[in-house]
Amino acid sequence: MDDPTIKTWQQAVDYTFKTRDTWRHGNGAKTAAINCNHFTRLRGASFPIDRIKQSVLNGVCIELEDEGKSDATINRVVSAVSTVLNHLAFDEKIASAPKFRRREESEGRVFWYTKDEVKRLAFLSTDVFMRDDLRDIINFAAYTGMRQGEILKIRKKDIDLVDNKIHVGGVPTQKTKAKNWRAIPIHDSIMGNVIDRCSQSNRSDVRIFGDEWRDKDQLLRAFKKVLKLLPDHEEYVFHDLRHSYATWLAQASVPLRNVMALCGHKRIETTLRYAKATDPALEEAMAAI
Repeated sequence: MDDPTIKTWQQAVDYTFKTRDTWRHGNGAKTAAINCNHFTRLRGASFPIDRIKQSVLNGVCIELEDEGKSDATINRVVSAVSTVLNHLAFDEKIASAPKFRRREESEGRVFWYTKDEVKRLAFLSTDVFMRDDLRDIINFAAYTGMRQGEILKIRKKDIDLVDNKIHVGGVPTQKTKAKNWRAIPIHDSIMGNVIDRCSQSNRSDVRIFGDEWRDKDQLLRAFKKVLKLLPDHEEYVFHDLRHSYATWLAQASVPLRNVMALCGHKRIETTLRYAKATDPALEEAMAAI
């Protein structure tokens, strides 16, 4: 019988660190904490452990790859999640632990929303939850492909309304070139909202979505409430809005190098996932890597 005191990912991690000898101290503890924190950062401390399945791990792996993490690093995260659940099963805190495939065995499915589904999510944010700000973030994520952390950090000074571009990672100058910088065209679907948000303050350093959403978990929790009202999307997450942008570009036959640049992918393999998802003929290109 499952232990009623261990229901969330954070509770499972805390228990493992308290009771698993190799995780209680030393280098093993430090490495385990780093790997577990990746899952916590991407899915949240309150993620239910009974929902941690292969499909969930596949999504986490894709997001880590999107951040430029190596396959070795990704596999260590999968291994850490597996260790936590196996430890709980061994101590009879849960009935059983699922088996997870490592990176080289499964690339995982790319989840993405259609434009109509994004419209529905935006509508639900305002009509049901009365959150115009959440609606704006959802649209912004879908039509810029920016990562959650990038969106929450974006400031008025990063918005160029003359050339209609959003500068991600700072604005490079002749003296300094910001690391991982890229410029994203402002899509017509969000132009009005961007102009409105930029006009709300004279300060150039103000975050255009305010300071309320600086807590990433708060945004994830709010988005999950909206997502529950969208049928058949139990395995989807906020990051899939970014996947949607890349997929829409691939569907529009935008050259892969341009998709890679717009999304800020560090590896062409990541970009090829979206091409593969929209064009079965690219299976050979993916397999050749």
